[in-house]
This record gives sequence, C-alpha cells and structure tokens, in this order.
Amino acid sequence: MRTSALALSLLSAGLLAAATGCSDASPASIPAPRQSVAAAPVAATTTAAPAPDAASVTKQLAAAGLPVRLTVTYDATSDPNGKLGRPHQYIGKTAFDDTRVSSLEKAVADASKGRRDSISYGGTVEVFATSEDAQGWADYIDKAQQAMGGLMTPDYILRKGPVVVRVSHLLTAEQAKAYEAAL
Repeated sequence: MRTSALALSLLSAGLLAAATGCSDASPASIPAPRQSVAAAPVAATTTAAPAPDAASVTKQLAAAGLPVRLTVTYDATSDPNGKLGRPHQYIGKTAFDDTRVSSLEKAVADASKGRRDSISYGGTVEVFATSEDAQGWADYIDKAQQAMGGLMTPDYILRKGPVVVRVSHLLTAEQAKAYEAAL
C-alpha cells in the first residue's frame, strides 16, 4: 500500500507541475476565446486589363514605323515550341519579317531549311497572361542563349509587361532599340 501511495503522490505532483508552468504553454501561445465579429464588407476587386493580342502587338510595331510584316499567327497546333496555351507559357504568338534582315544570306539559309518563320527573319511576339510569366520566359531564353556561349550570336530579348518581343541578332543594337521604343 505504501507503493500505491507513493505512485499516486508522484502522479499528482507531475500533473500539478504540468498544469502550473512547467509546460511549454505560455499565456501568449494560448488562444484567446473567440469573439463573434460581424463580417467586414469585401472590397471590390479590380481585374487586370486583358493581355494584348500578339497580332495586335505586331501591327503596333509596324504602325510605329518599323519595317515589320506579320508572317504567322500561331495556334496550339502550329507553334514550333509546343508551348502556346500551356500553364505559364505564352497565350499568343506571332512571327514577323523585318525587311532589313529578311533578305540577308543567313535568313535565306534558314528559310531553305523550312524555318521561314525563324527569328533570323525578323522576330516574334509572345504574349503571356501575366508579367511574371513573361519575365520568366525572357530569363529562360536569355540563360539558354548564354549557355550556348560563342556558338551563337544571341537574339535581342525585349519585354514590356506581359509581352516578350525577340528580334533577330542580325539587326544592329540601334535597330533593336527601335523595337524597345515601339513597345
């Protein structure tokens, strides 16, 4: 019986210690009783302006005085990268000729290989649902070009909001800046 009394005393002491501050619970970590609060009115949300259409952006470049001619408006089946409409990828894409480079030897060589719409001929417009997706794509293309090192001359990558315009490396830096200004 003495063992039972001792065990009961130890058990009682342990429970008392746990309840009086030897535990990890502090007054700050114990949740306050819930009070009933009236729901606050939900603020009206604004919707972002819809992303521009890739063909419209291409036409805007031409209207700004650039020697641009729309050659292809892609859909999910004709996109050479297979990315059109996929999550976080472009939602619209076009290719265009820039007459300053489309007749150059390199551009003609690309066309003879079935790449009539290649960036060598002028460029592409890729439109994304968000600016973040556009930035991710621009960064990806830039890193891929850097990884090629001296094996290729990188194309120009321009971005404004959800629009990425890539223009031919055959253009001069001054000519590429005109695209940036037109965006």
